[in-house]
Parts: sequence; C-alpha cells; structure tokens
Amino acid sequence: MVKKQSPSARSRLPGELPPIGDTEHREKTRRRRQARRAGKPPRGIYTAIAVLLTCAVAMVVWVNRENLKPANLSEWVQTQMLGLATGDGYPLKLGSENVKPRNFISSGKNVFLTSDTAVQAYNGSAKQLFSRKHSFAEPMMKVSENRVLIYNLSGTGYQLESPLRTLVNGTADGKLMGGDVCANGRYALLTQQDGYCGKLTVYLPDGQVAYSYSFSEYYPTAVALNSSGTRAVVTASNTKDGELTGVVYELNFSSKTSVKPLAQFDNTFFIDVSYTEQGGILAVGDTQTTALSASGKVLHTYSYGDGELSTWELSKNMAVLGLSSFHNAADSTLAAVSAEGKLLGSVQVKGNISSVSGYGDTTMAALCNKQVLAFTSGGHAAGSCSADSNARAIALRSGREVYVLEVSEVELQKLS
Repeated sequence: MVKKQSPSARSRLPGELPPIGDTEHREKTRRRRQARRAGKPPRGIYTAIAVLLTCAVAMVVWVNRENLKPANLSEWVQTQMLGLATGDGYPLKLGSENVKPRNFISSGKNVFLTSDTAVQAYNGSAKQLFSRKHSFAEPMMKVSENRVLIYNLSGTGYQLESPLRTLVNGTADGKLMGGDVCANGRYALLTQQDGYCGKLTVYLPDGQVAYSYSFSEYYPTAVALNSSGTRAVVTASNTKDGELTGVVYELNFSSKTSVKPLAQFDNTFFIDVSYTEQGGILAVGDTQTTALSASGKVLHTYSYGDGELSTWELSKNMAVLGLSSFHNAADSTLAAVSAEGKLLGSVQVKGNISSVSGYGDTTMAALCNKQVLAFTSGGHAAGSCSADSNARAIALRSGREVYVLEVSEVELQKLS
C-alpha cells in the first residue's frame, strides 16, 4: 500500500501555490528569527568590550606597577594581615612618651604618633602595627598611607619607615627645615644650604637622590609631593623693602626650564602646603589660606581678617583652621576651607581651640573646653564627646569617631 504524501512533503509542480499551512509556518519561523536577531547586540560590540576591558586592566597595572612588584606585593599582604590583628582596645596606655600634637595623625583608620623616643602605629583595636626608635631632639612626622617620614627639625637625621621595617636611616647634607613623603616611598627634604636660601632634595624609596634644586631668592618653608612623586610644591618667603612676601613654587622633576614662583602674596608667611585631589595646590599661611589650580592660577584666598591662626590641619580635600579672636579671647572660630580656597563653613566656639581635625571634605572637629566638637564642613553640628583636661590633640578616624591624645594614653571616642 502506497502512503499518500502530505502537500507540504511532496514537491510542488511549477506555478503551484504552497499549502496555506506551509506559508504560515514559514512566516512564523521568519518572524522568530528576526526577533532573535533584533534582541542580539551587533557582533562587533563584544570585540569592543573586550578591547576596553583589556585597556582598563593595562591602565590599572601601569598605575600600580610599583605596588605590583613581588617585594611590594609581599609587603602589602603582610601589612593587611597586621591590620586585621586584634588588640586589647582603647584607651591605649602610652607610658612616659611625650607626643606633640602635630605628630598625632589618623590615616587609613589607623593612628600614627611620634614621641620623643619612637614612631608608632596602631589599628582601630589598639593593636600595635609597628614601633621604631629614633634619637631626634625635635622629631617631625609625615604620613602617606603606610609610609612614614620622620626628620629632626633643625638637625640632620631622618628615617623612612614602613609597617615592616626601616627603609632608610639617613643624614641630610644640611639642617632640616621640612619634608614630605609619598605612598610609593619617594620622599623630599628641605635643608639649609650655604650660599643659598635653601635646598630641595627628592629621593627614591631606596634613598638615592632623584632631584635637587637650590633656592636663591626666597627661603623655603614647606614642601609637598604629588601622589607619584614627580612634582613638588614649595612655599617660601623673604622680606623685600621691609615687607614680608610669601611665594608658591612648583617644580617638575623632568623639566629643564628655570623655576619661577607661580604666585606671590604680600604680608603672608606660608607654614604648610598640600596638593589637592584635583592636582591643584592648597597653602596655609599666617594671615590667609589660598588655593591655586593645577595650571598655577590663583583660584581663591580666604583671609583670616582680625583672626589669628592658632592651629590647623591640611589635607588633599580641605584645610581646617582654628582661629582665635584679637577682640575676644574667650571665643574662637573653627573654619573649613575647600580645595578651591572657598570657605565651606565656620562656627564660633567658646574657649581656645588647641587642636583641629578634618575627615574627607565633610567633617571638621575642634578640641576646646574639655570637649571635642564636631561639625559638618558647612558648619552644622555633627556630634561631640568629652575630653580629659589633659587632652592635647585630636584626629578624626571617621565622621563619627575620633582619636584623642592625652598625656599618657590615646582614646577612641564616639561622637554623638
């Protein structure tokens, strides 16, 4: 018996129309294929994404090439393990160490302090990260992530520290006037120099000299390195015709052009300087705080008016200032100045401000009248805590926590 072929299975004669069912089936199949193609991105987009990802990874590797070296990677792992260790908690007893307020810093949630005998670091649970002895009569400390530079002000000795070991123990070729350090271990020193107003020397992490410059017109007062250690900003001053003048230099270590001041300011003595996150410059002086753009243009200047600078803290995000009043010694002003040199906010507080601290560009705090008073950078109350009558300095760990340095211990307080 011969099976009858269905219309769709047998071959059609020339000119014969396809069965209705067959046409509908093909139309549905065509539409499904079109829908699938419409939902798919163009074939080239996968290639473009792969190229972009490769470029992004290559850029990350290039930027962090120093940190990705085997030795640095090993240090990073060991440092992370140290940071995870648990201590006995605060308050932390210090014994008889004498720590000056400017040598008390919070960085990366840890607290760093340099006494008259040693430089130390502790994590948030008071676990000691390291402790290294020094023999400096007037130690000054600079911290950048896990790199710590201490130098003997008006002496010649200095040390570069990491959490694991002393990297450099050196002697400068002149009396030290200032210094700074990068997270990658490059560091800079300002020294006196015979026949000149002063000298800047920049070093590689192993202590080899990478750059030097001698100043002939102005006496350098402060220095800051950019994040990669390829540029430095230096403030300096001198008197001309009986008037004090402050200037700001920027030095590019790969440039051969002569160095000239970016800007000068009358009746100003600059005491601290920093690069901002935008690559600009923020400088704190005795009468004003000023900001320059990355191109060296003066952006804004905040004048203290009849206020006198009593204490300050400078970072890449803002400057926090404690100003006392000439007219009313019982009142002080806590002010925050942005990286662009604009006043973010200010508040009047009772009593003398003995220490200030900032967190990011959002929070500022002052130590006065046995209290730590915290405010937003815009000047609104953000919490407070009590402090001992012997409290000497504060360092914000976050917007809600503050390290308090007392005569013989460190406390970690909540702001509420």
